[in-house]
Amino acid sequence: MRSWILQLRMLVLVGMLLGTVGSLRAEDLSTQVVSATFMVVNPQSNAAAFVLNRPKPGKPDQIESVLVTAAHVFEQAEGNEATLQLRSKKGEGEYQKLPMKLAIRANGKPLWSKHPAADVAAIRISPPKEADIPRLSLDLLADDTAYKKFEIHPGDRIMSCGYPHQVEANAAGFPLLRAGAIASYPLLPAKTVKSYFAELNTFEGDSGSPVFFDEANRSFGGKMQPDRVQLIVGIIIAQEFFDEEVKMHYGTIKTRQRLGLAVVVPAEFIRETVKLVPPGP
Repeated sequence: MRSWILQLRMLVLVGMLLGTVGSLRAEDLSTQVVSATFMVVNPQSNAAAFVLNRPKPGKPDQIESVLVTAAHVFEQAEGNEATLQLRSKKGEGEYQKLPMKLAIRANGKPLWSKHPAADVAAIRISPPKEADIPRLSLDLLADDTAYKKFEIHPGDRIMSCGYPHQVEANAAGFPLLRAGAIASYPLLPAKTVKSYFAELNTFEGDSGSPVFFDEANRSFGGKMQPDRVQLIVGIIIAQEFFDEEVKMHYGTIKTRQRLGLAVVVPAEFIRETVKLVPPGP
């Protein structure tokens, strides 16, 4: 009897993660990722972060929310708190900001979990009930197996959403979506590559932005496949620059040029970071 009840709870959980209002719809990953991305505000560090949902460790019939961003976003933030600019839905097409205080330190010690080998951090959050947050599952995170199966390669179109120079899409605080392409090689294995370039116009404020892939009728395995491939493939941690020195008669001038390239950490590191986050009560 208890086994049957546990199976029923697991089915309910799967429905909560994949099939209910506010969850991922097969045709609309872009809207869901945009809606799950928020600005983290601190006097010293403003950037992007996004929310993923996982079964609560030890309590698989419950889910909890985990906020993911670049580790340096929290490391450079001052004090013990930041503000997470969540959103609430007031009506059809009507949203407003729902600021939530986010404790990031206690007694000077970080409350977030950091990946030991990557600029990725995650922290468990308890959003207010009125917060409008899609339920994005950890199953969307692409590991090496997914990269291989779907033959993800340089030139593939990818998208990301963030806050370039803290610019928001509107008063509700939605992020700005931009599209580009994977720009470097190799991509695998993630633990060896550690990061790769994406041709995405990236600025300060875009750190922590999710990078995702959404393609219908993709060809892999030697033929065109009917299913839609939807994955979160990584997270932006920086933009790439070209620095040079111009020597003049009375001195040297240092210049810096933006290259329109984002530094992307593969999603495998996101998955491993989320595993480090202790469960809630």
